[in-house]
Amino acid sequence: MAWGGALSAARLLSGLVRIKVVALALGVSGVGIFSLLLQMNLTGVAIVSMSLAVPIINLGRPSVAEGRFAAAGAIAGTALAMVVANALVLIFAAAWFGTDLFRAAGIGQLDPLLVWPLVFSIVIAAFGTSIGEGMSYLSDRFDAYVWVGIVAAVADMLATATAAWLYGLRGAIIAMPVSSVVLVGAYALLVGRDRTARQVLRNFSVSLSRLPSLLTYSAMMFATIALTNIGLTFTRAKLLVEAGAQANGYLQTATAISAYILAFVTTGFWGHLHARAAAAGDSPEIRAELGQALRLGALISFTGCGTAVVLARYLIPLFYSGQFSGAEELVIAYMPGELCYQLLFLLTAYQLTISRRRRYFAWSVGYVLLLTAVGYLAIPRFGALGYVGAHVSAAVLMLCATAAICWRSHQIRASFLSLAVVLVGLLALLSAGSFYLLGHPEAEAWRLIGLVPMGVTAAIAGRELLGGARARVRLDS
Repeated sequence: MAWGGALSAARLLSGLVRIKVVALALGVSGVGIFSLLLQMNLTGVAIVSMSLAVPIINLGRPSVAEGRFAAAGAIAGTALAMVVANALVLIFAAAWFGTDLFRAAGIGQLDPLLVWPLVFSIVIAAFGTSIGEGMSYLSDRFDAYVWVGIVAAVADMLATATAAWLYGLRGAIIAMPVSSVVLVGAYALLVGRDRTARQVLRNFSVSLSRLPSLLTYSAMMFATIALTNIGLTFTRAKLLVEAGAQANGYLQTATAISAYILAFVTTGFWGHLHARAAAAGDSPEIRAELGQALRLGALISFTGCGTAVVLARYLIPLFYSGQFSGAEELVIAYMPGELCYQLLFLLTAYQLTISRRRRYFAWSVGYVLLLTAVGYLAIPRFGALGYVGAHVSAAVLMLCATAAICWRSHQIRASFLSLAVVLVGLLALLSAGSFYLLGHPEAEAWRLIGLVPMGVTAAIAGRELLGGARARVRLDS
């Protein structure tokens, strides 16, 4: 969890600089268009990579633990061949239909040639997020994954901020492939020198017999992530068309801040549980680890979301600029739903680590379908607030359903459910109080009282992290 926190902190700091410069250079409307392109980039990476990192880890990790490197190499090598084939399909599709892509997304004013930096970014990143990430977890080198993420985040900050400042939106788009190139290069340098990874690499092969097992995972992950990104892209594009680029830019303020908080919660969770749960399964020991990780994740999530609610007026100019002050009410309304979504994400992610694929698919897609359906109805009437309402309602409903199923399956305890209810209720009260303060500036000093619960949860989470780090040191000694 500490390694995950380090990566998230680096991404937060570098992202803060990048967002600040991009916001100043592009303005609200420019950020609205650029955020849609970033969402398209995420969708493309999900499609090309087919999330093959997950089957590489879940299928290959037991083989590596048993020293069967030929089997692990066949899994990883076949996955590499699949990514190459998908990349070629994307390149040919862009050559034929690329000029219509921006027009279909409602940004037809962009130069059609700018589709190629987007395509190259997708293709290169797909290799990093599938083969590179898979190999790092396969070798149990979460530390390498963290360092690669830090280097890529810094490169993205430098390239995007510089290009946006000098050349505006066009420069920001052209700079998109830089972080992808750095990501792949860093994986090659760090993971490629690992002894376990080299043994797997020496046994790389393409085996048609491995396709069914790979496709079983990949089809599920591909469908889950592709549907998620398609749903989000469709909903954001509808907001862009119905309410304009400025509304989309305001919404990006809320979603970007929440994304940084989510990274603090989930990165360490994956690094701590995925490799060991893939090998051990849903055992009592793994469930005990899950309980501790869920408790810590809930405390960190509440601390981040609550701080964003109470200090939204000050965080928005810090992250963006004064032009984005209109996003304050969106941030305040968004965060209670974000806390529910992050708890939902942790419960859903655990199902993937123990290969409960149907649950993972149903819960992930269920959230996005609810978001898309409610957003489709609410956005034309309420604009960006309609999207926020869709996010909150989808997150709350899906969290209630998944928590009930996990509790009945004895994966979580009643103590965690009680903690979640208390934290969500408290954050809802903080959100309501912050809305009240929007219309009563004379009571602004009362915001300081709202920071007290976050200070308490941050102290508890810090103590648990420090205690876990000391225990690991003693164990290693």
